[in-house]
Amino acid sequence: MKSPLFSLNSHADEFSKDEPLQHNINGSGVNETETDLPQDQETNIFPVEVFPQTVQEIIAATNESLQYPADFIGSSLLYALSIAIGNTHRAEVKKGWVESSVLYLAIVARAGTNKSHPLSFALQPIVDQDRKSYSLYEQQRRDYEKMVNLPKKERQDQAIDETVKPHWQKYLISDFTPEALAEVHKFNKRGIGVYVDELAGWFKNFNRYNKGSEMEFWLSQWSGRPINIDRKTGEPIFIPLPFISVAGTMQNGILNELAKENRTQNGFIDRILFVIPDNIRKEYWSETELPPDISERWKAIIHKLLSLSVPIDDTGNPSPIVLMFKPEAKQALIEWQRFNTDQSNKADNETLSGIFSKMETYVARFALILELLQYACNESDKQAIGLRAVHGAILLVEYFKRSAEKVNSILQNASPLDKHPADKQIVYNALPDTFTTEQGLQIVVRLGMKERTFKRFLNDKGLFCRTSRGEYEKLI
Repeated sequence: MKSPLFSLNSHADEFSKDEPLQHNINGSGVNETETDLPQDQETNIFPVEVFPQTVQEIIAATNESLQYPADFIGSSLLYALSIAIGNTHRAEVKKGWVESSVLYLAIVARAGTNKSHPLSFALQPIVDQDRKSYSLYEQQRRDYEKMVNLPKKERQDQAIDETVKPHWQKYLISDFTPEALAEVHKFNKRGIGVYVDELAGWFKNFNRYNKGSEMEFWLSQWSGRPINIDRKTGEPIFIPLPFISVAGTMQNGILNELAKENRTQNGFIDRILFVIPDNIRKEYWSETELPPDISERWKAIIHKLLSLSVPIDDTGNPSPIVLMFKPEAKQALIEWQRFNTDQSNKADNETLSGIFSKMETYVARFALILELLQYACNESDKQAIGLRAVHGAILLVEYFKRSAEKVNSILQNASPLDKHPADKQIVYNALPDTFTTEQGLQIVVRLGMKERTFKRFLNDKGLFCRTSRGEYEKLI
């Protein structure tokens, strides 16, 4: 009988060819002995060994010099790779099921622990590309305005045809609504990345304009469903093959905000890859400078992927190159799926079961990213997705599964009060155990809360019980 191609205890051999670096990286160690992923493992170590050697060296150098935790820089690099790949390639799991490299990523830690800087480092080559394209757009816009302001006769004399208004083709966007985002995506069919430094602002604004519509938009975009927007003013927008990756940071206390408005029930949280390392802390400054070649090496990797063209079909829309899985890679994927299915069926609650199920999508996406990363590092011809990429993808999804379990535990054990902002928590703690509406108003007005806000607050049945007309009791 053939030995299985997938085993949680057998990945180290696959990566031994890369000679993983012997570094202990702050916040998450680089240690090849941790690749067997025992189920009772107390700490969740980011699997740096899934990356090619040159990327491992980038992670180690940024950790040593800039104190980037391996979890933060490793996941940030994956996000930048996702955007750089965009609509150039997709992975075919089976006939009728293809996956892009779209990621929804949340880096979670308290303030001062270097959450944002790793994302900035990873995205810098793409920011530079946007800066160059904006400079080109500015020149094209000036030329366009100069031509359209010419008298008709002068345009005819110079044989100037009707000019097309230029548009800035950019990759990254931070401040957006679905309509504005679609407008940007319309002119960059390769795909775009949404980077929100404080991710709470992203989901808090979901119902800013039309209740529930933005939530549905982001649920759909994770699955790559077409964007179809009919506008009251202007032309309609139709993007048949969208590509929108999302990443950002948040503090631990904001996690409870994420669970509001049914987001744990509708599958939204299931789609987010949480990076929430154990025992993360603020580090002392390092006296070690970042070697100059580190940024250049990362820039070269991203530029090689950005140089890949997006195939266009006869309708003018993207037609990505589809990569199949090599037979042994496909078999390892199937064996892991069986293991994951058993875990999903045995999960303690429906939320965890849903999270495990979504990881079957992410394992294919990570395999695609890792195969194309190997290509960018001159270690693959990208003709098909191999066993090495699949093994790496499995290690990544197992890491993110444990992170999701940690987040789920935090949300399950949260007090109903934790879901409210700090000002409401202060008000709640200031109220006596029993009070009348009038007594409560006297207290909350002094604390700066408006009367109508307080009366809405009293409707929270997890915090208050109305014992009789105008009289309330606190429940926690």
